[in-house]
Amino acid sequence: MNKTCLCHQLPQPNSEDTSELWLPLIPLGYFAGRDGRAWNNSNAQMVIDSSELPFIIDADHNSELTNDTAASGWVTQLKIENNHIMGLFEFNDKGQKAINNKHYKFYSPAFNFREDGEVTKLVSVGLTNKPNLNVPALNKEQSTYKEKNVKKIAEKLGLNATANTDEICTAINALQTKASQMPDLNAFVPRATYEQTETALNTANAKLAQIEKDKHNQAVELALNSAIKAKKIAPADKDYYQTQCATEDGLKAFNAFIEKKAPLIGDVALPDNPPQAEKRALNSEEQNIYAQLGINHKDIQEKL
Repeated sequence: MNKTCLCHQLPQPNSEDTSELWLPLIPLGYFAGRDGRAWNNSNAQMVIDSSELPFIIDADHNSELTNDTAASGWVTQLKIENNHIMGLFEFNDKGQKAINNKHYKFYSPAFNFREDGEVTKLVSVGLTNKPNLNVPALNKEQSTYKEKNVKKIAEKLGLNATANTDEICTAINALQTKASQMPDLNAFVPRATYEQTETALNTANAKLAQIEKDKHNQAVELALNSAIKAKKIAPADKDYYQTQCATEDGLKAFNAFIEKKAPLIGDVALPDNPPQAEKRALNSEEQNIYAQLGINHKDIQEKL
């Protein structure tokens, strides 16, 4: 609960008795202070019913800020009139003297309010010489700092910056409840299992890439040897064409080129039986990796 005060000017002393006066305390509805903070007195009757009468009239809000509870008078009654909550001020000798001798020019009602600015009760009145509006019982710097922190907390929780304490507490409780629950095993796996699976997958991908590379190299070797056997390229040019066949597209282009190319003329000492690429069998480790990936290792073996 926060507390703040407004200021009003005291009536000027005259020949009339000022020991009892009906004076305005806070307006009805929305109202604001000079520092920009605003409050809402939306239920004036509730404020009156919640206020504990009589409440003190002191000097400079001493009863709110210090242990000095010396009274200059008391507010003994409250009513709604002229768009304000009005209070019946009954000054004692100390208060009457302060007014008549012009020791104080203003009075400042202190009230409690919620985080959303809703006024809840009147608690005291202080005689003061502070400028009109914003004579805080809880100083402006502290209150502003607290309000900024509350806004930051609300935003971090994904709430509107104007969220009140109840909404913030509800959001925090929800996070605490969620944090205390066991994770859904269908949605999460232990980190060690994840890392082991990731390592196995990376190893399998590396081996698969190597198998694909070996398969490609074997296809290139077969294409080159077949071209040599068909006397469409010279053995001395094999390294050159092998470089051109380093990629799948290069191999396709070479096969298309050989298909249309006429055999070489003359004796170029081409072998009749060029070497064939050897097939190899998958070892047990490679078979296990493909099994983990859901791949039948026999399908891979046929391609080698």
